Amino acid sequence: MTPVALANYCRLKTRTNSTTLTNADLIILANKVKDELVLGALEADEDIFLVPTYLNLVANQREYPLHSDLLSRIKRVEAKLDATNYVKLYEFDLPQHQYPISTEADITAHFGNNEREAYFDIMRNSIFIYSGTITTVTDGLKIWLNTIVQDLSSMVATTDMSVDPTTTAHGIPRALHGVLAEGMIIEWKESREKPIPLTETEKSHEIHIGRAVSSLKNANYDRDVIGLVPVEGNNGQDL
Repeated sequence: MTPVALANYCRLKTRTNSTTLTNADLIILANKVKDELVLGALEADEDIFLVPTYLNLVANQREYPLHSDLLSRIKRVEAKLDATNYVKLYEFDLPQHQYPISTEADITAHFGNNEREAYFDIMRNSIFIYSGTITTVTDGLKIWLNTIVQDLSSMVATTDMSVDPTTTAHGIPRALHGVLAEGMIIEWKESREKPIPLTETEKSHEIHIGRAVSSLKNANYDRDVIGLVPVEGNNGQDL
């Protein structure tokens, strides 16, 4: 669905026009509902909003701010600690380490730049790296994270809302277009000085959202699913 089609549909269902339900008001309603739907869509866990983002490693710098468009959830962190090859950094929490790590010397004494020697922690909306000595490397830090779904800025645009506007921002998945429109209509009805009663269909909006999110799951039917079988005789106590 395009923004102009979304606007036309909402006005049809609310019996309004461009004067009684302006494009400016529709944009406000659309972005409010969109943000709620996107948080729900994250539960599908299909990396729909996942992109790799890059930061330059800076010599002796441990802390790096997360991407300003971070939606939620970091999926993976890698770094070129040898200036050439990426290694995976594993998450680390301060209580896990029994030795002092308050100085650069402390950190390099207990961590290294090879696989399973380097770690990261999330603090103050930043990545803090525990490793050996850090040198300057362009695009040396690679963070896979969920970035925002771009706000609608026009209700007369004719590009489908599912199209990604940039390489780091996302469009609205097509499966969510119907519940987006329904949510906007509900928001408008409830915003009236005298709220307008919802239809029986609109009363099931939460169910419709659940179905839409479920349709985003299992994007790859060729995916391997590995099950665990209880060890005979222990009633599954090893699981």
